[in-house]
Amino acid sequence: MTRTGISTLTAVATVMMLSGCASPGSSIPQAGKTYTGPLSADAEAKLRAKGFGMSDAERDKLENIDRTRLAAQFDFQKLGQPVESPFAGFGFVGAENMPYAVYRNGKAVTFTPEGTDTELEQVAPRLNGVVLAGEEHERIVGESPRGTMMSWNTKDLSQQVVLRPQNSTFGLTNVFDVGTIKNSPYLAMAVEGGRVELWDLAAGEMVEFTENKVSQPRQIMDGSAYDDVIYGTNRGEIEEWKPAVVSTKLYAHAGPVLDIVSVGGRDLIVSSAKDGTVTIYDRKKGEIVHTLEFDTVVYNLVVAPNNRYAAIFQTFGSPYYIDFDAMESRRLYVGSGAHMTQGRFAKDGTLLLARENNDMIRVWSMERNSLVARISPEQGGNIVGFDVSDALGLIAVATTEGNVEYWNLDTGRYIRTAFHTDTPLIGVEISPDGTRAVVAQADGQLARWRVMADKPEKTFMFE
Repeated sequence: MTRTGISTLTAVATVMMLSGCASPGSSIPQAGKTYTGPLSADAEAKLRAKGFGMSDAERDKLENIDRTRLAAQFDFQKLGQPVESPFAGFGFVGAENMPYAVYRNGKAVTFTPEGTDTELEQVAPRLNGVVLAGEEHERIVGESPRGTMMSWNTKDLSQQVVLRPQNSTFGLTNVFDVGTIKNSPYLAMAVEGGRVELWDLAAGEMVEFTENKVSQPRQIMDGSAYDDVIYGTNRGEIEEWKPAVVSTKLYAHAGPVLDIVSVGGRDLIVSSAKDGTVTIYDRKKGEIVHTLEFDTVVYNLVVAPNNRYAAIFQTFGSPYYIDFDAMESRRLYVGSGAHMTQGRFAKDGTLLLARENNDMIRVWSMERNSLVARISPEQGGNIVGFDVSDALGLIAVATTEGNVEYWNLDTGRYIRTAFHTDTPLIGVEISPDGTRAVVAQADGQLARWRVMADKPEKTFMFE
C-alpha cells in the first residue's frame, strides 16, 4: 500500500466515524479512490489525464500497470536461480523448444513453458561446451576436452548417462572434438591415441572405434552418418571411416585440419586447414574439384541452409563465400585486420551475418554480393551476442549495456530496444521457430520472452 493510500484511508475512516456511519465490520469502498487495488479502465484513463499533476505514488501505480502489461505481452519470465559458475551453454532443446542452461560445474537445468525448472543429474564437472544431439535435438551433451562428459535425454529423464573416454581404469584421455551422428542418438569423438570412437548416448557406452597409427584425428564432421564418419587429422588428412572397416584417406592438406563441413544434396565435403587452404572434394567423382589459398588461417566454415553457399572465415581479414552453382569464390569486403566471428546464414541462405570485433554486425546479400547493413548498438556498448528470427524478420542483439535491441533483418534498421537489465548479459538465443528467446545473465540466470517485432513500443525493464 502506498503512502497516499494510507493517508486517504485514514481520512475516510475518520470522517465516517465522526458522522456515525462507521460500524465494526463495515467495508470501506477504497479501491476506486485510493489506488490500493486494481484500477478500472475509466479510473486509469482519468489518472493518466492528470499528466504532470500526478503524485509520485500515482506515477508508480501507472508504472506498475505498464510493467505488468508489458510482461504479459512478452510472456516474460525469469528462469532459475543465481549460479556461481559460468555458462557452458544455453538455448532451446527438443521439439518443444524448452529453454535449458548448462554450467561449467556440471549443473544442468531445463524449464517448462510455465517456468518451472527440472534439475538434471550433476555428475561431470569442468564442462566447457554443449552439443545438441538426437533426431529432434532432444539430447544435451556437456563437452569436456579432458575428463568426464555428460549426456541428458530431455524426453526421457531416466537416460542421463556419463561418457568416460579412457585408456585405462584411471586414465582419462583428451577429447579433441565431438560431432553428432545425423538423426541418431550417437556421438563421434576424436580421442587421444589416434582414435575415433562412436558412443551410444542412450547407454553411455562406446560401441565402435578405429585407431590411426600414423596421425591423430582432431576434427569430426558434424552430421556424419553412423556408417560413414568423416574426420580430419593433425597432419592434414581427410579420412572416411566405416565402422568395422579400416579408415580410407580421401585427400590431404599440408597442415592440421581445422574444420570440415558437408554440403547436403551435392555430395561435397569442404575442409579448411592451418596452411590457409580450403578444399572442395566431390565424393561422387572421388576427386578434389576446387582449392582456395589464403594468407591467414581459415578457422571456420558455415554452409547455408539452401546448400548453395558456404562462408569462409579467416583469422583476420574479409570473409569469402563459395557459390556452388557457379563453383567460384568471392570476397566479402570488410577491410583488413577485421576479426569476424559468429557467422551464420539467414533467409534460407540468401543473407550472411557475422560479428566484427564485438563492435558491429555486418549483413551481406549473397544474391547481390553486397553489404546491405552494418549494425552497431543503438543504445551504446559492445555486442555480446546476437541471433536471428527468420519468421519475424529481425535480429536480436544483446549488448554490454544490458540491452536487447531489435533490428530489421532485411533493411538493417533499428526497430527498438526490447528490454533492459542492470545485470550484465552473456548472450541471446532465439528458438528454432523464431518466436521465443532466452538471454543469459552473468549471475547464471536466464530470462525468457515472446519475440515481437512491432509491439510493444516501450522498453521492458527487469531486475
